[in-house]
Amino acid sequence: MDKFTPLFLVVLTLLLVPVYAATDDDTDAAAAQVEVAELKIDPAVLMPYDTAMVTIILKNTGTKAVHISHALIYDKDLKILTENYGKVGFIGAGNNLTLEYTIQARANPGIFYPTLSLDFQGARFLRNPFRVLVQEEPLEISVLSKPEIFIEGKKDLVYLHVANPRDNTVTGAMITVNGTGHEITPISYFIGTLPSDAVAEIPFNITPYGNHSVEFSLSYQNGINKHNISYSLPVNLGESRKRANPVISNVVVEDEGNFLRVTGDVTNSGLETANAVEITSAEPALPIFPYKIYAVGALKPDDFSSFDITFRVDANATEVPLRTSFKDRDGNIFVSDTPLEIDSQAGSIEKDQPSGLPKEMMFVVIGVVLFMVIISIWFSRRN
Repeated sequence: MDKFTPLFLVVLTLLLVPVYAATDDDTDAAAAQVEVAELKIDPAVLMPYDTAMVTIILKNTGTKAVHISHALIYDKDLKILTENYGKVGFIGAGNNLTLEYTIQARANPGIFYPTLSLDFQGARFLRNPFRVLVQEEPLEISVLSKPEIFIEGKKDLVYLHVANPRDNTVTGAMITVNGTGHEITPISYFIGTLPSDAVAEIPFNITPYGNHSVEFSLSYQNGINKHNISYSLPVNLGESRKRANPVISNVVVEDEGNFLRVTGDVTNSGLETANAVEITSAEPALPIFPYKIYAVGALKPDDFSSFDITFRVDANATEVPLRTSFKDRDGNIFVSDTPLEIDSQAGSIEKDQPSGLPKEMMFVVIGVVLFMVIISIWFSRRN
């Protein structure tokens, strides 16, 4: 009996020691302290078929570590591209845990509510729905201002509007131009970040050569997703109703012997200023000094100035163009001709000599005749 006494005492001691074990209530209480501290979606608003990164930060606000068995996101209207977290592990007291998922929108726009599901080991679970917005609206391009009509070879300024009607910011916005046959500057313009409801105004200088449309292409990124839209600007060539229009009037032609002198007035009947106005004569005329070219200068709308030009023409010429040239505010040169009827013999380069004897020979003949008359009278008186 004595040999069993020590063993008996040990067993009795163990039975008297209190047993401390975690209860289900304690586990539930600890798990209840785990919450979703932050949830971010990039991009904040998706477009159809866009991919987004969902970042979820869990925080344990309790005083005990909590074991998470697995974590997943599920939704029937969105594609979940990331595999579930099968073994998450412990999240310590006061610590954070970051989970990342990749989702993809389907074709239909709308508001969707995928659910984050957390299962805690041996205790409760957490279900946290969150909002995902899918919008179909892309960025928009429109023309803010352009000329009423394009003039071939004349540079004009075109302003484009790039607007963001979406509920989120887009990045990397850039517009490029393809204008076959036209001279366009700049050929590309980087806008960068464009916030929601923001507008960017972009100027382009276009010098058209032909009726080809100008094609604008806008690229931008919604998160990691790249999108493109295009806009076509028609180019219809014609004559401007506002352009300067120098008109020649009150023309007087004077024959100066071996050249013609033309005087008159030039009036700007347009609605824009004509700069560097010059007047001269064109073929078949040959401009000569003293007024080969007459520089008038700038003519404002309804303003006028006198001019004076000199030239020679062939003997058989009956019409001479009076050529007027001017520049617009961009330095483009415009030329027009005004026909002028002239006398075919006036101011000719080579004029026929009058018929009969030259003046020198006539003086000699007259002298000889007078001499013979005097000799005849002298002989008659002598006889």
